Amino acid sequence: MGSRIPKPKSTSQNRVIGPYFISTKENVSFSFAAIERTEYFNLDGTCENWASELFEMLKNASNYPKVDLITNKLRTYRVHNHENAKPPSPLPKGVALKDCYQIRISKAKGGIHGVFNENVFYVIWFDPLHNMYPDDRVGGLRKVHSPSSCCKDRDEIIAKLKDKIIQLEEDCRFWESEAGKVINIEE
Repeated sequence: MGSRIPKPKSTSQNRVIGPYFISTKENVSFSFAAIERTEYFNLDGTCENWASELFEMLKNASNYPKVDLITNKLRTYRVHNHENAKPPSPLPKGVALKDCYQIRISKAKGGIHGVFNENVFYVIWFDPLHNMYPDDRVGGLRKVHSPSSCCKDRDEIIAKLKDKIIQLEEDCRFWESEAGKVINIEE
């Protein structure tokens, strides 16, 4: 039986699929090869729209060269380095604080932290809780929720329903046994 996955056809032409697939050396691209999860920088506990807004920011920021981001020509992203920050987690080995940057997702959604290597931004930390610069206005320094399933709510509902089924089965057995004890009044 053959493979269900089609094999690419050999072609000597380099075809461009559309405008989104045109590579420019100036525009920023993002890499997730350096991501670290710490007790302060993680995705757990984010609101349901956080990832959507993150990807929208990544898509939009990818339309600009690095120089436009780091000079704050695009103030939306508030890109800045962390030269004077006091991060609550240690930076990865070989990363200097002066080389670490933040790109804001939105005012309420925090940002991402990482380093530039030419036009590639290597994301190190996700910071939905604003923990790089904790402030009482956004809840202060907080640890992220411990990892959980994206289906946690559903799993909790299923567990409650299973408990209810067990209780109803016990009730049913009780009433069936009681029904056998009922005296027939007509006799």
